[in-house]
Amino acid sequence: MRLLPLLACAALLSAPVAGLCQDIPVDEAPATAAATSPSDASLTLTFPALKARTGALHVAVYDSAQAWKDGGKAVASLDVPAAEAEPTVRLDLPAGTYAVRVFHDVDGDGRLGTNAFGIPSEPYGFSNDAKASMGPPSFEAAAFTLAPGENAQAVTLR
Repeated sequence: MRLLPLLACAALLSAPVAGLCQDIPVDEAPATAAATSPSDASLTLTFPALKARTGALHVAVYDSAQAWKDGGKAVASLDVPAAEAEPTVRLDLPAGTYAVRVFHDVDGDGRLGTNAFGIPSEPYGFSNDAKASMGPPSFEAAAFTLAPGENAQAVTLR
């Protein structure tokens, strides 16, 4: 009889974080997007206090709340080896509003590791240092304005 409440609790705990850092579909034709919207801005991402130097950082950049929420296509997505002394990512994008989602695939299996309750066991983070609380932050919490020229964001992985 005690097993049922435990299972219900586990289901409640795992459901909100399911969308935290899912598999990220990417626009297969970024050149088309660049042709219609010239890349007049650059974004440099840094990852301070990265603890492990194994695996890769999976980075996804979104330009809409809908894509962010639904796990839709990212406008840019890439993997960066974590073995670099100071991993950085530089992206050329049109000026606009964006949000970044990152997870550190420490074990190199290509997925965000989770525990038995679905809670991430590998580090993850968001632009604006937006915090995850019972699921990923909103697009608005992670969103920032990318102005023409050079821009930078530090993403702290937790």
